[in-house]
Amino acid sequence: MAKQIDMDRRELAKAAFLGAAAVVAVPAAAQAQAAAPAAAGPYTNVVFTDEDPGHWAKGKGVHVPIATVEGSTLTIKTPHPMSAAHFIVSHSVVLAGGQYLSRKTFTPTDMPESTHTLPAGYKGKVTITSTCNLHDIWAATITV
Repeated sequence: MAKQIDMDRRELAKAAFLGAAAVVAVPAAAQAQAAAPAAAGPYTNVVFTDEDPGHWAKGKGVHVPIATVEGSTLTIKTPHPMSAAHFIVSHSVVLAGGQYLSRKTFTPTDMPESTHTLPAGYKGKVTITSTCNLHDIWAATITV
């Protein structure tokens, strides 16, 4: 019987120690998680980027739009497979200061590639989005 009581005391002590550790660790983890969205920005898990893929981290490689510029032609490609169930819906382009430039929509049978004409001599930031019907809005910003 004494052996059983010692074992119970050990288990009790272990549980008490782990419980105390949990009481300290859980608030710290909760604070860290609560601070993470603020540190990542107000659009965490709303608009996704290569740097902040949020809860879609595993799929960022096929959703982040890729932009190239030659002269005044902006070309956007999203390396996403297209099917009726899962496809890129559109590309949008916004210039510095929030100036909307253009949008191209796609059907499931289209390739998610688009071209847009920048204003003559434009220099500055260009934000592009690629919207997936299942995985939300993905954005990238380049400087021309």
